[in-house]
Amino acid sequence: MILILCSVFCVLVILNRTLIIDDAYITFQYSRNFAEHLKPWYNLDPFYQGNGQTSLLWMVVLSAFNWVGLKSEKIFYIVNILIGIFLITQAVSLIFKEQKPLKKVFRVIFSLFFTYWMALNSTHGLETILSTFVLYMFLKDWKNITNPYSLLLVLVRPEFGIFLVFWFLNSNFSQKKEVITKFLYSSAGILIFALFYFIFYKFYIPLPFILKSNFNSYSYLGFKVFLGRFILFSPVILALLYKKNYFKLIPLVFLIFFYSFNISSYSSGIYIRYFFPLTTYFLIADFDFSSHNFYRKATNLIVSCVLLASALRMIDLSKNFYDDRQGVITDNEGFYSSYGVLAKKLKKSDRVIIMDAGHVAYFSPATVYDGYGLNDATMLLARKHSDTATYRNYVDTRKINIVSVVSKDSLTFNPRIDSGFTYKSLNLQNKKLLYKLPMDSNFYLFVYQYKD
Repeated sequence: MILILCSVFCVLVILNRTLIIDDAYITFQYSRNFAEHLKPWYNLDPFYQGNGQTSLLWMVVLSAFNWVGLKSEKIFYIVNILIGIFLITQAVSLIFKEQKPLKKVFRVIFSLFFTYWMALNSTHGLETILSTFVLYMFLKDWKNITNPYSLLLVLVRPEFGIFLVFWFLNSNFSQKKEVITKFLYSSAGILIFALFYFIFYKFYIPLPFILKSNFNSYSYLGFKVFLGRFILFSPVILALLYKKNYFKLIPLVFLIFFYSFNISSYSSGIYIRYFFPLTTYFLIADFDFSSHNFYRKATNLIVSCVLLASALRMIDLSKNFYDDRQGVITDNEGFYSSYGVLAKKLKKSDRVIIMDAGHVAYFSPATVYDGYGLNDATMLLARKHSDTATYRNYVDTRKINIVSVVSKDSLTFNPRIDSGFTYKSLNLQNKKLLYKLPMDSNFYLFVYQYKD
């Protein structure tokens, strides 16, 4: 079974290895600049730099390959394949440890979907699979007071710091050595993270967190998403409650809630890439609900219903992932017909604003600024606060000469939701239109000459 699932996994990844999303090229750009110039920046313009990619650890790993001449887009999926094979092996091995037929069947179903989900998340180019591996190894080694993976949690995903908090709180406070050791290990990863930011950046909050976090997004749709994810994890939640593993349970429930309500981004929804690492809880959960005879029938009925609901949710989620894949294919076709064409037209002397900046920044010789501000906190904060004056002043001081925005109309500019602020702030209606390039889903890239 391991051989079959690993083979299917490898084939899926290799066949879909070109389905890299635009956000991944932002990380690739950071990695290349770190490897070649020892500057983990989006571009080499030293002006109020911030970190516009999600995972320091993934960026450093890709930088190491860049340093020896292996490009990120050529090597990332091989790294993911190696990690994926290891995790599939762990998932399948659990099937044969289950004694009850129902739980054994559930483990088989999970292994099948886990393989498919991981294959898709291995192709978009971001840190999801590495995050999954680090979190799994940390949870597996939870009882070890010198857990080495505690040093990597914050580096692979900043929000994983919540696991460190509850890992430390799970200490035996009557044992001084254990408390001190866990505190030092928990602090060490956070200190490395903080030092990296202090040395290389002028703005100390991860820029994607500012861009994608939304603490007022509670809605009926958000509640449905949360409920669906809660149902998916219900066997794990029930198992942790039964074993009274509250210090493992609380971070899980918190992140399910956080990812459902407080992270708003198109790319974060692709194969639920932020959320996927939490599926490693299925690999460490013990579904043994042994009970006294009086409660046994009721317990078995509840467990059976929970396992069935979770399995049905896996089927539904897999349909969503298939649709996500089709969306990535469509988006990439649009990128190559618009941003790909623009990248070939740009010169080294050009300084450009791009709304979907990853592809152009990585493949063009120009200095590229992300229209959202994912390479500079000034631009991002100006957009966040709708401060048109600061935004326009920033663009002028950076001597930007080309600005691209996305329209929903091919004849006159009708802004896509992310482009209206830039269009109005820079008065692009009074600027010369250089190119009008077709994108995906009936969008069009309008490219303006901002300065001569």
